Formats: sequence, structure tokens, C-alpha cells
Amino acid sequence: MIITVEKSVAQHLHVNPQRVNVQDLTTPEAWSVRICGDFMIVMNNLLMLPVIVRHPQRFNDSRSFLTAFKQEFLQLMELAPIPNAKIRLVRDSQFQDVCFTSQQVAATAMHLQTYQNILTVPDSTIDWDCHPSNANLALQLANQTVLHDADTDEGLTVTGLFENYVMQNFALPAHPTLNEHNRNYRYRSGSLNDVMNAVAVGEHLLNDYRRYLENRDKSDQIIDRNVDTADDYFSFCDGYEKTLFDDLTLVYNYLIHYEEVNQTRLSATQLRDKGIALRELGRFMRYQRLFSADDFDRFVQAIGQGIKDLNSTERTYYFQRLLRNVQDQRDALAGAYHYSHQRYQLTVTLEDYQPTMWRRLVLGGDTRLDLLCYQILASFRANGSHLFTLQDGRHDYQLPVFSSDRSARENLQAHWLGEYQVGDELILTYDFGDGWRFKIRIDAITTRSRLRGSGAAKLMAGSGRGIIDDIGGTSGLINVARDDLAIDRPLNVNQEQAAWLKRTDQLRESYR
Repeated sequence: MIITVEKSVAQHLHVNPQRVNVQDLTTPEAWSVRICGDFMIVMNNLLMLPVIVRHPQRFNDSRSFLTAFKQEFLQLMELAPIPNAKIRLVRDSQFQDVCFTSQQVAATAMHLQTYQNILTVPDSTIDWDCHPSNANLALQLANQTVLHDADTDEGLTVTGLFENYVMQNFALPAHPTLNEHNRNYRYRSGSLNDVMNAVAVGEHLLNDYRRYLENRDKSDQIIDRNVDTADDYFSFCDGYEKTLFDDLTLVYNYLIHYEEVNQTRLSATQLRDKGIALRELGRFMRYQRLFSADDFDRFVQAIGQGIKDLNSTERTYYFQRLLRNVQDQRDALAGAYHYSHQRYQLTVTLEDYQPTMWRRLVLGGDTRLDLLCYQILASFRANGSHLFTLQDGRHDYQLPVFSSDRSARENLQAHWLGEYQVGDELILTYDFGDGWRFKIRIDAITTRSRLRGSGAAKLMAGSGRGIIDDIGGTSGLINVARDDLAIDRPLNVNQEQAAWLKRTDQLRESYR
């Protein structure tokens, strides 16, 4: 853990600030401290999660400060939308090898100032009448702060960002005994003959689960309800490229986001039935010896916490996210309809590379700019493991990840290809280390009936196989092409079309 403190604070805590790698200041293990009156704000530099400690003057050494910080962080996690079973994992990953520094990132200082203003201005949005604890105070700040642009509700709240971080980076996997009895569920194996994909595993589980329920003389109504719930939960896990074996607590996230994902409100009876169905699924997993006793206990605890948190008074966060999703969908549909009659022909060229590597694409004017970037990167075989920007000479659109210092007009998801004219040129820069640059030129625009739509995206022509990630940019690709002549051959668009569309979908899911 790296903690940025001002020099005066460092002197007060009797710590010696060290020089650290600048890149390490924008990781989940980097925090910054700001003292404002009776409050100390300790904020995560990457996730912008605030932790509030009151009366900072009482700490006169680093040990007392760290003890208070850890205590408040743990209490905040107990209120935040994460499974309790993961709190220890997050705590242990954070509080290791603590060092202090006086270095600070400009964006971090800006966010700290925002939190300081909310806490100290007379007309603060904090509900002081309810006498919030430090953890409640921090949660109010996190719920109210929307990254990217707080005025337009674009992006995620800080609470949502922290939830995603915990869900994607910390897991409590089950440890099934893969014996001869349950080898049908084995889909990760050293033997290719035993490998099954997650979909096939899910089908096997559902078939056996139905027989399990039938053998216990459950009614058809109960069987259908339980199997449908299990199938829906498997699909939720698959959306995160996981199975219920990979993280026993994913069921918690499934429950607290059920209403948001399905655009519906669960009654108390429906929520109770869903909990019963999920617990029955856990019993089946234990019966099949896919869950140990500890696995079953963790699964059931996550179900109970999910139902409790969904019914709690802290549901404002979820409704805010639901409203933002609805508004985003309306905005997207409005923009798409406005440009749906236009058909664009583009030529995309990889700059600073010889012989020329290029693609010709035909896309609808209702193509949103983030999708345009995915389509271009997919056509050049980028693997999508790096950030990118799109520039048109007037705006610098960046992939909206963790950037709260950009306005809504600089959001890729708020603009469409239909905003440009013939002759316009844009530059897509991918991987700020290797610095791949693609020049996009609008060659032609045609009009077609809105009733027919803009048609499917097409890869019309091109040359060169594509780029290779993490090879050192165009200079590295030139060196490889000397030994691999296939890199510079003309593109077979008939063979490439289906693979290109599939890679586009994969990139979109990866960045999402």
C-alpha cells in the first residue's frame, strides 16, 4: 500500500516520505490523505473510494493512523455492496508493506478537493440530521459521486466502481472433489478428452438438477421455478465468464442486481421464493459433492446477505444506477434513430508502416463511436488489452474508464459516426506504450430508407494481416514481417468477415 501525505501531515505522523514509481500511484493499492478541519479523507487513487476519519489531530504517529484507517475501511466495506465473505480478502490485499510518499497525481488532488467541498460547504448534500457515522458518511459521498461527469450521470458511481473491482478481482472458489462420480462436470482438465465448456457444464447440471428434484417428489411448479432460477443464475455467471464453481459469492451480486438487470421490482414473496430456490440449488451441489460443507455455508450466507441488502434502506444506490441505465438507453436510441438512414464508407490506414496496411469498412451512421473503435481494432486484430483515444481535430474522446476530469462531450458513448462529413479524418491511438495510430478517412456517405435501417457492418477490402500487441509498435511489426511474409499479404475479406464481427463482439465485452 502506498499512502500520499502532505509534508505537514508526514511530519505530524513522524513518517519519512519515499520516492515511488509514478505508475504505482494509480493502482488500487494507492491512497491519498487530505485533512480538512475535523475530517481526514483517505481516498483510493484509482477507485476514488473515500474513507472518513474524524479528529485527525489525535494521531501523532503512523501506527495509530493506520489502525484507525483500517478500522474505518472495514466498517465501510460492511456497508458497501460487497459480500461479507470477501472483506478479509480485500483487507489483506490492501494493508501490506505500507509506505508513505509526498508525490501526488493532479486528478487525485481534484477528487480530494471535491470531497472536501461536499463535507465543508454550508449547503452540503450530506444528511447531517441523521448523525452519520464515518462509514455512512463515506458511503454517502461514494453514492453521490459519479465518475466521468457528475452533471450528466454518465459512468458509474464510486460505489459501483468499488463493487465491480471487488467482484472482478477477488473470488472464493469452490473446491469440488473431481472423482469418477462427478467427472461429467469437469470442464477444466489437463486432458483434452475431459474438457467441456461452461455451457455444456450448465446443461449437465440443469438436467441432473431436474432429476434430483423429481426424485424428491417436488411439484411441477416448484421444479420449474427452481430450474428456471438455476438457469438464470448460470447465465448471470456466464456473463462474467465465470461459473458458480469460480466464485461462491457471485450469487450475492446476482440478487442485488436482479431488479436492475430484469427491469422489474420483486415482491417480498418473489424474493423469498428466489432465495429458497437458490438454497435448494446449493443443497443439490452439496449432494453431488461439487460443494463441500464450507462451500455450501458460504453460498447460503451470500444468498442471505443479498436478500438482506436488497431489502435494506441503502437501496438508493441501486435505483440511481437503474435510472442512469434507462436514461443512457433513451439517449442511445435517440442518437441512433437520427443517423439511421446514413451509410458510411471509411478507409482506415495504419500510420508509420510500410507497405501500407489498411481496411475499407462500410458502417451505418448510427454506429456509436465506441463501437467504431472496437470495429477498427478488431479489423486489425488488436486484442483489446490497452486503452485508446479517438481524435477528430476538435475533440479528444477517451475510452471512459476511471476518468472523472472529462466532460460529457468527450465521452465516446455520447457520439455517433453520423456526426461526420465526407473528407473528415480521425485518429485512433491504441496502446499508449506501443503507440499504434490508425488514420480514419470518411470516403463517402449514402442515404437509404430508415425503414430498411443502415444495414450490417461490412469489411469490404484491405491489406495486411494486422498488428501484434505488445511487440513495440510499428517498428516491431516491421521486424517481424521480414520473417513472416503473411503479415503483408492482401486480406481475404470473404474469409475475414465473420471472424471480424466475432472479434468486435469480444472486444466490446472486454472493454465493458
